[in-house]
Amino acid sequence: MSNKQHSFSNLRCNAAKRACTKSEFREKVAKCTKVGKFQSVRKFQRLTLRTLRTLEHFTDYLCLLLLVLCLSCTLPEAEVVQPVEILFSNREREAPPIFGIRYIETLGRTGHGAGEFRTPLGLAIDEADRIYVADAGNNRVQVVDNAGNFILEFGSRGWRTGEFDHPTDIALSFQRRYRLYVADTGNNRVQYCNFVDRIFYPLSESVEDILLDRPKGIGIGRNGEVYVVDTGNHRWVEFNVTGVPVVARGSFGNGSEQFWDPTDLGVDAHGNVYIVDTGNHLIKKYDFSGNPINMWGGEGDALGQLREPKCIALDEWNYLYVTDSGNRRIQVFAPDGRSITEFSAPTLQEPVGIAVSKTGRVFVSDAEANDIKVFQVFRKK
Repeated sequence: MSNKQHSFSNLRCNAAKRACTKSEFREKVAKCTKVGKFQSVRKFQRLTLRTLRTLEHFTDYLCLLLLVLCLSCTLPEAEVVQPVEILFSNREREAPPIFGIRYIETLGRTGHGAGEFRTPLGLAIDEADRIYVADAGNNRVQVVDNAGNFILEFGSRGWRTGEFDHPTDIALSFQRRYRLYVADTGNNRVQYCNFVDRIFYPLSESVEDILLDRPKGIGIGRNGEVYVVDTGNHRWVEFNVTGVPVVARGSFGNGSEQFWDPTDLGVDAHGNVYIVDTGNHLIKKYDFSGNPINMWGGEGDALGQLREPKCIALDEWNYLYVTDSGNRRIQVFAPDGRSITEFSAPTLQEPVGIAVSKTGRVFVSDAEANDIKVFQVFRKK
């Protein structure tokens, strides 16, 4: 064999060896790659399992931390077990006893001028202690301060809106709208106005079966309802805040749901209605639905008896003040009819209208003397 042939043979052997080596290398690399992938997956699984376990422990720690924080925000044990005194509103607490009621002064005099009256009847007091007087003989409503100084007046004699014919009672509403209501008795209607434009409107005049006949008393409910004593029809009527009649109770007679010339009413904080049944000399109590609850009085001059009662007022403790006109005195009753006390003044001739201020001052209109008598209530503090 020549040298060239020998060299060429060596080259082919070497090439074959290199080809074999490359093939083996590829197989080893592939095998290693598979093993590496498998090991990487196992490592990833182990890492994931450790991570989940760590997260479980972290969640437990987090819940425990939140529980500790919540417990740390609660009141100390001494404050939790200590009894708490619950203070109720005035209408739910026991009313303080009345020690006495004393006459203070007289407001106004007979006449047609400012601060003068002719047959003053119904009274009302606003939040600023201004007194609204149904000055029936002068066919107007006067407003004076608690010292009797004239402030303003509404109306004059007539039949148009804003005019009156012998107004007998007034009421103020502050629950939903600031309004003044007037029992325009001679015109067989109730008028009202707000305190912004002072324009009067009839409460209701289009409902045929609720036509009023000489209404003499007005009361305002706890939600702004208007209660009217329809004297000529011997009944009382409830109107909702939009002026629609919703309840009418009563007829002529002496039964529990009958009346004889009723003249006034009052509504307490629970929605109970108290009717002054003048002709029967009684006070009759009804619940917020108009169902009879109680009645008391009866003709006579003993404590608790009445003779021609005219008007009623409630103070902040739900004591009832009734002008016992025929006996020339004022009587005070508890809401259940128990007699509390009576009071009067030497110059008191015909008590009719009555109103009680938050300071315990009682204003009583004297229809015969044409003035307003003022009394002070003394209570246990």
